[in-house]
Amino acid sequence: MAGIKDVAARAGVSISTVSYVMSGKRSIKAATKERVMQAARELGYTPSLNARTLRGEPTKVLALSSPIHDYTDYSNYALFFFALATRAKRYGYDILLLMHEYGDQELTRVVSSGMVDGILLLDVLMVDSRAEVAKTLDVPTVAVGYPSNSDGVYSVDLDFERMGREVIEKAYALGHRKILMVGSTGFAYEDGSNYLVRCRDAAVKRGADLGVSVMFKSSTGYGMADVKLLLDEAFSEEPDLSMIICQTNSAHIQNLQVALQDRGLRVPQDISLMGACTYGTAQSTRPVDEMPMQPSQVCSRAVDLLMEVLEGHRRDVGYVELMSPEYLARGTMGLRGN
Repeated sequence: MAGIKDVAARAGVSISTVSYVMSGKRSIKAATKERVMQAARELGYTPSLNARTLRGEPTKVLALSSPIHDYTDYSNYALFFFALATRAKRYGYDILLLMHEYGDQELTRVVSSGMVDGILLLDVLMVDSRAEVAKTLDVPTVAVGYPSNSDGVYSVDLDFERMGREVIEKAYALGHRKILMVGSTGFAYEDGSNYLVRCRDAAVKRGADLGVSVMFKSSTGYGMADVKLLLDEAFSEEPDLSMIICQTNSAHIQNLQVALQDRGLRVPQDISLMGACTYGTAQSTRPVDEMPMQPSQVCSRAVDLLMEVLEGHRRDVGYVELMSPEYLARGTMGLRGN
């Protein structure tokens, strides 16, 4: 494969001159530039991605930092990935997927190599180290999520704090005062998974404001045995529970409904049930009331925002855009005691 030395020899110029032609760092006479480019074409020499970047030519590639954790829900992972990839394709961009657990070094590597025009972040944590790294990079970063250290990135997310408050307010209006909130695996909360923590904390706080007791228990597993054990513990601690909020998945919610039935509890006559931060329960055999994630809407807006930045239409890094959650009623919320 021809290198820069070969091009310089063929064109009869110095290596530095070839470098300046390829990078655009210095003005080179038109005749010399043409001689260098002709030599490069004849030798099949392709300048590096970094050189193209220095000349202002886009790579038409976006990096997607989407870490794989032990607690990653792969069904949700796929939804968000394909939503971003589909939207990026509309703009003629490919996606370079980075799956390292935290991704800091990967971001620095791909940007310093000139491989990408911009960065998208998934699985955002409350305090995300990638958001800190973004401050040092020469390309824009959009987080699909809202880290507390958001001053170096653009952020697009559902308003999960509002979601948590509204779930409790709906429960309160129906007379519920003793609520169980079932979370994802405990590791997700310990790690600071942005959307789960924001929704849970807002729900607990709003409950305290309204005099509603919100008991939180993280899941140890989504199988029937795990679900039954969790319910045994919850009802032992609070026999008067009248509502369950699930931050889990469709399989867990289906098993939960069976387990409640086995306890002689009818939904919604004896106990109300709602999903929050969930997705896809409408396709299950027993759909539940839900305030779902909205991967298509959020991801499309994140890519649109990144395009606005790349096209020079905005320079307000640190901007946060929170989208309104949606409530979907499917008949599993009822009045307390009815």
